Amino acid sequence: MNQKSFNDLLLRYQNGNCTDAEKLWVDKWYHNLNNKNYNDLSSSELDEMQDKIWLNINHSGEKQIDTLKVKRLWPKFAIAASIMIAFFLGGLYLYNYNPTEQAFINENGDIALISKTNNTNGLMDIKLSDESVVTLKPNANILYPEVFADNKRTIYLKGTAFFSVSKNAKRPFYVYNQKLVVRVLGTSFWVKESTDKMPAQVAVRTGKVQVQENEKSTFLGLSKEKLAQPILLTPNQKGVFSNHQLSKTLVNKPIPLAEAYNIPTSVSYNFKEESVKQIFKTLTEAYGIEIKADNEQISNYTFTGDLSKKGLYEQLDLICGTISSKYYIQGTSIVVSNKN
Repeated sequence: MNQKSFNDLLLRYQNGNCTDAEKLWVDKWYHNLNNKNYNDLSSSELDEMQDKIWLNINHSGEKQIDTLKVKRLWPKFAIAASIMIAFFLGGLYLYNYNPTEQAFINENGDIALISKTNNTNGLMDIKLSDESVVTLKPNANILYPEVFADNKRTIYLKGTAFFSVSKNAKRPFYVYNQKLVVRVLGTSFWVKESTDKMPAQVAVRTGKVQVQENEKSTFLGLSKEKLAQPILLTPNQKGVFSNHQLSKTLVNKPIPLAEAYNIPTSVSYNFKEESVKQIFKTLTEAYGIEIKADNEQISNYTFTGDLSKKGLYEQLDLICGTISSKYYIQGTSIVVSNKN
């Protein structure tokens, strides 16, 4: 740039007729002048200053463009973030939403419901309008009608509880939780809600119960094809629900049927040179659990010992220990084997 062009630029700058880029150039030039008289500058000095200023202008312009891009993109980022937050909150709501409990409330919309929670460290008994009794474990909650309907009795359970249900064939008793539906007429049983460490379970003490998957356990419901096959449980049996499958096994601590039903018994567990086959028959009748040997050799052994104050599994441990055998649970039966 020669002196004449430079003077012309300054004149247009003073009159407000230069472009934005030229105005920015002149502003930068004034900043870099450092008290020099521009009339004393040579053409080469002007050209050098021009190059430096344009370099600064380009960098500054790039920053302005980047800032402009960010400003233009910010609404899009904000919208995307809002959508992500909405999906997160919606997912959190669906994760914590319990469709089975809401379905229970809807189905009992015309009936006054009572909610009871065991906030103590011990067991809590609740007597229902039909004389049935529910024993809640700590932190368990039940939702139930103040007065049951004429055709059925329904309860919603969260947590673990023991039910002692009064007999009434005309009004079956139903226990709902997030995964299962338990149907009984008159019996006693445990119901455990599923947790992160343990699947949903039903353990029967007396009577018979039918257990099925709660078809409303998901937000959209389950098709009949995906539902687990219902199972029927008898005393000392346990139903376990996992991955849309219901399986039957034995409870952790089986008790004699006479004790469960609170009736007198003449069964003796003090054996003297008794055949193992006969002992297994006695225990089978006492507990309602099939106990069998997988070969005749075991059945021909004899055993002497008092098993009166032992649980079933302790009794079997002592018997198997004397005949060099072991036992294992196979479904709802117990098999004794001497095979390695």
